[in-house]
Amino acid sequence: MANLRIIMTRVHFGLKFIILIIVPSIYGHHPVDSGKAIKVSGSSTATNTSTDQLTATLTLIPYDVVAHFVNQSRIASCSFPDPDVKLKWRNPKNVIVSDTKGRVHIEEQLSGSLSLVFEFIVRADQGNWTCETNSIGVVLKKSFKMIVNEPISFRDTNPVQTAVEDMDATIRCEVRGHPEPSVSWDFNGKPLFPPNAKYTMLADGLLIKRVSKDDSGEYTCKAFQVSSSGSSFEEKSILLNIKHKPYFHKHRGYLWGNVTYGYVGGAVNLTCDAIAEPPATFTWSANNKKFSHKNHLIYSGQHVSMLQIVVKNSTVFGKYRCEAKNELGTISREIQLQEGTKPERPSRFELRGVNSDTLDIDVGATKSHDVDPDPSTIIGYRFELIPTEEYAKHRSWERAHRRDFDVEDGVTYLLVHLTPDTRYLIRVAARNAAGLSDWTVVKEFITHPLQPYGFHSGAAGPGTSAFLFLRLLTALGSLFLPTMVELKF
Repeated sequence: MANLRIIMTRVHFGLKFIILIIVPSIYGHHPVDSGKAIKVSGSSTATNTSTDQLTATLTLIPYDVVAHFVNQSRIASCSFPDPDVKLKWRNPKNVIVSDTKGRVHIEEQLSGSLSLVFEFIVRADQGNWTCETNSIGVVLKKSFKMIVNEPISFRDTNPVQTAVEDMDATIRCEVRGHPEPSVSWDFNGKPLFPPNAKYTMLADGLLIKRVSKDDSGEYTCKAFQVSSSGSSFEEKSILLNIKHKPYFHKHRGYLWGNVTYGYVGGAVNLTCDAIAEPPATFTWSANNKKFSHKNHLIYSGQHVSMLQIVVKNSTVFGKYRCEAKNELGTISREIQLQEGTKPERPSRFELRGVNSDTLDIDVGATKSHDVDPDPSTIIGYRFELIPTEEYAKHRSWERAHRRDFDVEDGVTYLLVHLTPDTRYLIRVAARNAAGLSDWTVVKEFITHPLQPYGFHSGAAGPGTSAFLFLRLLTALGSLFLPTMVELKF
């Protein structure tokens, strides 16, 4: 019957009329209802087979499923053997694409094919794109499915964020992507496992309940995505600063509570260090009178302030107050300046060894392990050294290298990283709670010339034996390390 119908369209109208009268008579005496379809056994199968054969001649590239990320480009092509047949493209909303310019448009090719051009792909392009044509009264269609993936991106995610102490805070990290990425968090390199009493995951970040200054640090927002085109991983580091009131640093080293010592004729530094965010401003006062930079030596840095007092007479001893203040709070500390004892200069100052870049100095350091230190106890030494040639140019110790060391029992002090074959002027002062002693006499020492590895001059003398002694100390380092102190520049 399918062949008969095709032939019918090419014969005279009158013949059609005759055949239409004959057809019902073949299948029985029934009236013809133009408003109803006539089901003919076997004709539907033949029609579908013919349509499938015609559809197979419609060529589509891509022919099945294609996956892209947003902002990528793509060209699809549709062709039919008969170049006179008009082709059309429909979008996922079944709307015909007719534009010949723009983000998504069509282009007719000389071969008769019709291209569908995506200059850049967006999420809305996901779905079935269909090429169709009408051939001899039969509508032929073929489609390909476009899957649009959106790569991981971070929105509204500043690398430095701020929270306020004692309040809930949200670290902003809005993760976008399709398929939707899974998100996890690290704090200072260690994984967090929200939800719990401290942390709660949000769609746009991480909620921290009642933050403290200990919550400041580096948070890492991690995103993992699995899609039809593969998997991807991205992360974003966020530094969280906690705004908090000032806190004084804990005491460290040789300190006797809030008591500082000085001696008449010397100078003493009163130090006040307090961490705060934003950084605190410091003020100094005594007897309810504030000190100014005009009349006093006040050195300020981030989180620290130092008041230098020249002790001209005993009237300067007494109570001093340091105050640290920011927008979230104020703290203060009282420092008692008491009269102490000026230490004696080191009784010994000898060279123990030398090589091309090291001087080994003995100052007769001793430390009692049975008696607690008091304000008069020697607690360290200060070394100053300067090349003789440089001192000769300026006649000043202002350019000298300065290093302070804590005292240890029986140690010698290694001054390392010096210049080979160079003369150095060196002096030393002892230190206790009240300040520094007078300087020792200045001595000059010379480093050895730099020699090739394995070279031995064969010369005998104090310099050579001292060098060999240092080499012996190096070989027996495991025995001497507990009592060696290095001075680095």
